[in-house]
Amino acid sequence: MASSYPSARYAWYVIAVLFAATLLSQLDRQLPALLVRPLRKEFGISDTAFSLLQGYAFAIFYTLAGLPLGRLVDHRNRRNLIFAALLFWGVATALFAFGQTYMHLLLARIGVGIGEAVLAPAAYSLIADNFAPTQRGRAIAVYYVSIAIGSGASLLLGGWLLAAIPSHGLALAGFGSVPAWRLAFVLAALPAVPLALLLVATVREPARKEVTIASAELDASEQASAGDFVRYLRLHSATFARVLTYPALLSIIGYGALAWAPALFERSFGMPPSHSGPALGLIIAVAGAGGTLVCGFLSDAWSARGVTAARFRVALLGSAVFALPCVLWPLMPDARLAFALLFVSVFGLGIAQSAAPAAIQAVVPNRMRGQAIAVYLLLAGLLGIGLGPTAVALVTDHVFHHDGALRYALACTAAPAALFGLWLIGSGVKPYARTLAALHAAQQRRSITKTAAERKCSAAV
Repeated sequence: MASSYPSARYAWYVIAVLFAATLLSQLDRQLPALLVRPLRKEFGISDTAFSLLQGYAFAIFYTLAGLPLGRLVDHRNRRNLIFAALLFWGVATALFAFGQTYMHLLLARIGVGIGEAVLAPAAYSLIADNFAPTQRGRAIAVYYVSIAIGSGASLLLGGWLLAAIPSHGLALAGFGSVPAWRLAFVLAALPAVPLALLLVATVREPARKEVTIASAELDASEQASAGDFVRYLRLHSATFARVLTYPALLSIIGYGALAWAPALFERSFGMPPSHSGPALGLIIAVAGAGGTLVCGFLSDAWSARGVTAARFRVALLGSAVFALPCVLWPLMPDARLAFALLFVSVFGLGIAQSAAPAAIQAVVPNRMRGQAIAVYLLLAGLLGIGLGPTAVALVTDHVFHHDGALRYALACTAAPAALFGLWLIGSGVKPYARTLAALHAAQQRRSITKTAAERKCSAAV
């Protein structure tokens, strides 16, 4: 089986290119978090209105577009889909920089969401067809690191730009004085074209592996319809009600903190984004990447040792690490303590969140992987990317009625999400193990049937 996969060198090169694409997507997605003050000032908007730019303007279209694009990923050339997506969201990011009204900004963010919707389903599907099953946990973890590094890089780059560019902007011939926030978005958009060309020139569309729907409950077919997929989810509802939804709850915590951390350090500790941005960027990049890599290596190691529901059980470890720090970090009286607890929280979130893609891939057949990842992203997008920033803003504006209460709003939104997420993971280990066992048993039965049919055919010849 392993011999049918590409060489390790080429497979890791594919990871590197997908890593770069995802890093760029996170940079374009998260950059507004550092620019709350200039955007609110220039366009006269509230925290809630800003949260729509950072959250639902992106998330709703990102998640809704992900469903049909997930179907395309399962049946079309995945490399070409990513190529088109890179160009599309790069243009949308550049248009944000030239927006003249709040509506222009909303439309540009919608474009970024639609463009980025194809990347994750296509990337995870490509990884699964370039790495043997015993190596996928590590491969997906290395790829997933790009999310943490991209999120951190957006804050690092934004902080450095804000520190380097005068507050009144730069004078450019033909454009007059251009504010620093607009220049930041232009620079973020520029790498999309060369990266898209590199992808299409050097990455091949791989043959799909394990293409038979290996499930006792489904008919053997090369194409899994939407009805087949829904039926499969229903037959294993106890598993998928948890493995597809727990990441969404944790995303509320992660995206809420990511969207508002620079503003919190400015409002609570008097630390401008030009100072907090690089520190936050390093924390998110290092802690997020560290947690993700720990998850990947534990996932493969526990699987090799035969630990029950190993790929899902790793998420339980991560949730135990972050559950308390994710509530306490915004309440600290000192910025250094807040940074320290935020580091622990991001590390635990990195473990728990990065366990989800590999755990989902392990319990769905190949021809359903794109659809499964699209549903996972739909829930994570609507609850995490969308609701995370907006819930914090709504609590700040309409419960506490004061910008200085942002720290309490962050704690109030994190606590219930952390507790419910912890319960979902803990109660999901047993049903996950049953689904995994059923899928493996069905794969073995189909392999035996196929072998018997081949032998019968050879005998007839």
